[in-house]
Amino acid sequence: MIERFKHFKNNTENPYKKISDFLENEKRRFYELGKKDGKTENEIRQGWVSYVGHNLETIFEEMIKDFCTNKGYKITKDKILKGKELSPELSEVKRKISVNFGEYMLLPDADIVIYTTDPIWVKAILSIKNSFRERYTETPYWKLKLLQDKITEDIKVFMITPDKDNEISFKTSQRGPRKARIVMEYELDGIYLAKEDFEGSDKVKSIENLFDDLEKLL
Repeated sequence: MIERFKHFKNNTENPYKKISDFLENEKRRFYELGKKDGKTENEIRQGWVSYVGHNLETIFEEMIKDFCTNKGYKITKDKILKGKELSPELSEVKRKISVNFGEYMLLPDADIVIYTTDPIWVKAILSIKNSFRERYTETPYWKLKLLQDKITEDIKVFMITPDKDNEISFKTSQRGPRKARIVMEYELDGIYLAKEDFEGSDKVKSIENLFDDLEKLL
């Protein structure tokens, strides 16, 4: 998927705002290949959820990598921090985002961790999701847990999403905003939508605004 996205990016105006179009094409391709391989609809669907989640992380990591390098930030992931053989630097990063549960210390969901060195200080955690369904409380939960400790209370928690099902994109409707929009907008430090059509606010912004807000963390 990543190579196809690079082609899409190089041939599309404002590609990150149109990522839902790219993902729809990828989904059709994924389902067609799955059917040719004789997989059931449920197997294909479960495979797609995992596949798109992994690749979205890589896509947005590529998006911010050069910016972070130029600004003196470094990047890691919770998947890396869960490893057994960590460098002293990453070991300290892990300690500085771990959440205390009594006798246990757990890593929050952190698709991308942005931190500085000299000293090592975690500036932001980016959570990346294609859609939410009933999972919209996961990232706000970790933000609240981080706020409970002096070491982690200043870490910003941002969400990046194409929000393909419009679960958080709009506030104005006959019934008002959905629960997902209310909870996430209230609890998180910023939500960045990789799409063109949405109802913005001080916290709900276009993906392009992510760079400005990350720069303010310096």
